[in-house]
Amino acid sequence: MTATAPPSAVSVLVAHGAMMRGGSDGSVGRADTPAQGTEGLYVADTRLLSRWIVEINESTFWDVGSVLEPGRRRTALSPAARRNQTHDLFVLRTQDLAADGLTETLSIRNLGREPMTARLVLRAGTDFADQFTVRTDGRNFDLSGAATSLTVLDEGSLTFDYTHTLGERTFTAGVQLTANIVPEIRRERVDGRFVGAVLSWDLPLAVGETRALTVAALSTRESRPCASAGAGLVARAATGGSAEQTEPLARQSLLDLDSLLMPCPVDPALTIPAAGLPWFLTLFGRDSLLTSLLAGTERPGMLGDVLRALAATQGAVENAGRVEQPGKIVHEVRISELAQLGAVPYGRYYGTVDATPLFLMALGSVEDPGLLRELEEPARAAVDWILGHGGLWDTGFVRYTPDRNGLLHQGWKDSFDAVAGADGREPVGAIALAEVQGYTWRGLRECARLAAGQWGDPEWAEALHALADALKTRFRKEFWMEHHGFPALAVDGEGRQVDALASNAGHLLWTGILDSDDARTVTTRLLRDDFFTGWGIRTLAAGQHYYHPMSYHNGSVWPHDTMLAAEGMAAYGFLDEARKVAGAMREAAAHFGNTLPELFAGFSRTDFPVPVQYHHAGSPQAWAAAAGLAAVRLAGRAGDGRTGLQQAHAAIAWNSPTAAGLAMEAGPASG
Repeated sequence: MTATAPPSAVSVLVAHGAMMRGGSDGSVGRADTPAQGTEGLYVADTRLLSRWIVEINESTFWDVGSVLEPGRRRTALSPAARRNQTHDLFVLRTQDLAADGLTETLSIRNLGREPMTARLVLRAGTDFADQFTVRTDGRNFDLSGAATSLTVLDEGSLTFDYTHTLGERTFTAGVQLTANIVPEIRRERVDGRFVGAVLSWDLPLAVGETRALTVAALSTRESRPCASAGAGLVARAATGGSAEQTEPLARQSLLDLDSLLMPCPVDPALTIPAAGLPWFLTLFGRDSLLTSLLAGTERPGMLGDVLRALAATQGAVENAGRVEQPGKIVHEVRISELAQLGAVPYGRYYGTVDATPLFLMALGSVEDPGLLRELEEPARAAVDWILGHGGLWDTGFVRYTPDRNGLLHQGWKDSFDAVAGADGREPVGAIALAEVQGYTWRGLRECARLAAGQWGDPEWAEALHALADALKTRFRKEFWMEHHGFPALAVDGEGRQVDALASNAGHLLWTGILDSDDARTVTTRLLRDDFFTGWGIRTLAAGQHYYHPMSYHNGSVWPHDTMLAAEGMAAYGFLDEARKVAGAMREAAAHFGNTLPELFAGFSRTDFPVPVQYHHAGSPQAWAAAAGLAAVRLAGRAGDGRTGLQQAHAAIAWNSPTAAGLAMEAGPASG
């Protein structure tokens, strides 16, 4: 049986961190309203255009063909007509997206037998909305200090400008419209924050003649990302690959992943993967690290820039409002209006407990000695955070305290109800998540190896190795639930196990913290029917208090989550089980046009014959695209059960050489 998940009603174009949401014909919004839902051209989380409508000879034009490429949409347009009625105009519309905005070319051809004049009208306008104001999450913001304006320039171009003062801070934005043919310009009526204009052209066309009109809408902000630098670095990051890229899922996953590469918001010389559409086109610590590790075989150059970007934004002071502490790796970085004005805490927000140990874990995949020297001090600062503010010294585990003004939960499952016991009991106090201890154990071991072999500090290496060994022993004692044969989701501040059966255990396989017997038990358990749907692994096993197959984190399937578990199974030598999971994910991907979404519903194959879409799932998402690559690698791999993770996942090398006698203890199978 073949079927596809229902398409979004909005067509999306994305490249270099910019996004355009609108109609399949390339239009945005409607002529009778300032903004239409979430449609718009977004740059740096600001809607630069909420209206972009082309009219030709006052006719309605139909989309009669389109080609969507990374950063480009080409659309064939023909006037609406009755059967057997012909029109003399044919239009090719090409839209190119860059880091600073949109460039559009309309090629108009006269197919008739007589000369003619085509009248083109472009209705353009914007409300400069911050993406936090258009998301459907119920938040309201004070915009009383905001003002918009329109300026017509001498050369026939125009600018829309915006300023918003809140307290002692002021945010400004602007977009300039230019054309290769000077237009007539008429101002639209101001409507609240909306400002708009009507641009028109009369283009004479001889018989058979084609004329091209090019219009650009580009950000005027001085701090806007550099389009040319970002494009060049995206091309550089896209080098490398493998034979599996001929497989449809691998090809599409690479296209999706490359479409999300963007100049880093704090340093445009660095290229990082944005977390995903629609509202996460920026740097996220956890997402960028996991994406870089899962896609390390196909995009080996991506991790270095990610680590540099995270080192550049590493916490330096204590700031309770944004949960910043020295050495802590950032959760997300925003440069939008509300972030810069302080109306949301996400300008630089550090509400993540896992990004810091993941940062250390990722260092183990770096082979460049120069980069390793560059990252030694950030690594030492990260270890200091883990031991101090992270809680390892004082409490024995790395923990977080829920942030009532930001993210309540600070692991990858960060929704409000994502951490609770099997019966729904809420944890108390500072929370130690299972997978975070796995990341920490692996991160400490990687740092120990680097300290001995690269940084010339064998004493620190020995201390880190001892810390890792003690954490592993303590973890097994405090987290393992003997009656379930499975690790607890978390341990709370009172030392009680949060006893939900959750997919987080699959991340423990990926890190290698489990001994081989426990790893086999976890692998077997994750493939039972209450976890495994036939398409992937549920985030929460069926039958528990918060389980719901259509929830965000409590029973749905997240491709990256499933594939981390599969990678871990392969690392321990359970290749049949790993291939079963990877094959299921490949089959699921086919029903989504090979673009794996952020998540999909946790219904089994017996519930419904195709995967059920989660309506608000982001797509494309960086770590979902990387999961598609992992699925192709694992599902097609032959082996004798001893190949380990180094062959399956080059970014996490189980068999890394150790120095100064710091031998890796037996765990995952080695080749």
